[in-house]
Amino acid sequence: MAFFDTLGDYVYMYRDSDGNPKYTGKGHGNRCLSHLNSKGYNTDDLWIIACNLEKFRLEEKDASFVLESYLISTLQPTDNAVAGHYKECFIMAKFSELFEKYQSEQYDNFESFPDWYTENYDKLRGRVNVVAIKSDNIFIESKTRETIQMQFYVDVSGTPTQVRFCIWQKGDKFEQRKKELYTFLESCGYTEEMITPVGKREIFEVAVDDIESVISLFDDFMG
Repeated sequence: MAFFDTLGDYVYMYRDSDGNPKYTGKGHGNRCLSHLNSKGYNTDDLWIIACNLEKFRLEEKDASFVLESYLISTLQPTDNAVAGHYKECFIMAKFSELFEKYQSEQYDNFESFPDWYTENYDKLRGRVNVVAIKSDNIFIESKTRETIQMQFYVDVSGTPTQVRFCIWQKGDKFEQRKKELYTFLESCGYTEEMITPVGKREIFEVAVDDIESVISLFDDFMG
């Protein structure tokens, strides 16, 4: 979804194998993917015609302004002295190529470890089981304590997107560990309403808003 945020309000088109238009529409978010199931389309045939059209901020009566800008930007008439407005919006690019470019740019964000990691390395050192650097986030998994692990994801802006605890027990021992986990979280200021059981596995997500709070919780858990 972070990729779709870069497109803003956009116009898209599906083409057949010969390049002929099959379907076009406007959307926001992942609207263009809604046809994969309903119409049996493939993203290999998906093109983004224009993006970030919210920049125009126009009333319906000004639709001609958008059309003029599109035609000047895409056709580049020889006698037009001025380029089309917001010509960067009219990209006519293959969806898959845009997404690959976006992913490659995300990797650049992790050319070095982010500040929150290096500044708190003394709290993480010797306590981490897994560090996974992905295109859009860093995943950290703690070492196991009393059959419980803490895991969290942090995006490229340093914002935690998921914080959870996993209990690797069954039966009565699981119930005991769950009680201990809830007691621990309550002592850290997290009420039961802020804890959400996830799926069939013994995983519990915790609502944490900032990386400082995540590191503090990690430090308390491992300490």
